[in-house]
Amino acid sequence: MIPRPFHTTRTARYISLGEPGADIQHVWFCLHGEGQPLGDFAAQLVNFDTPERLLILPEGLSRYALPAPIAATPTTAATWFAPDSLLADLSDLTTYLDELAAQVLAQCPEGVPVTVFGYGHGAAAACRWLAGGRTRYDRLLLYASIFPPTIDRRATLVGLPERPVTLISTTTEAFTPEATGEALLQDMQDAGLKAQLRYVSEGPLTLAALGTVGK
Repeated sequence: MIPRPFHTTRTARYISLGEPGADIQHVWFCLHGEGQPLGDFAAQLVNFDTPERLLILPEGLSRYALPAPIAATPTTAATWFAPDSLLADLSDLTTYLDELAAQVLAQCPEGVPVTVFGYGHGAAAACRWLAGGRTRYDRLLLYASIFPPTIDRRATLVGLPERPVTLISTTTEAFTPEATGEALLQDMQDAGLKAQLRYVSEGPLTLAALGTVGK
């Protein structure tokens, strides 16, 4: 038995830290990690939430409930792609994020600088989106990046526009060797991308730690 694809409209969700408008000077699209609730992800980005910066946190399309203790509040998490439906998920991902970005940016000043931030599997999702989509962006930040083995990383990176890329790794947490970023840095450079690797300490991220003060 082979599952057959069927196209239908569905409702996605996102968190907006700030509101689109004429006063916005920077827009960030931030993609969460595998199984990371949006509320937890937003808490990691608290230092970036300023009046002139709009943070958009899309949620992956495949939502599921996380196990919780009895009587605890149910928590929802999401994934960006499943191993047995990768091509369809990547197509849906690109369409979803392109449409969301177009809607948000239409409400902001024309030409506002755009940063895309991806965490964990969200880094792979960001790369696939930007390599195959139509969204204009100015720089790419990838934190503890993890590419599932089903995704051809080198082929994905070759498709990225020539924009500055910063890879971020923590000095205290490396849940997989890949998350250290060294191999990804080499692949980025081999693809002709201007990339750098920065190390940060554990805890909420700061603009200074990412080398993006004031952006």
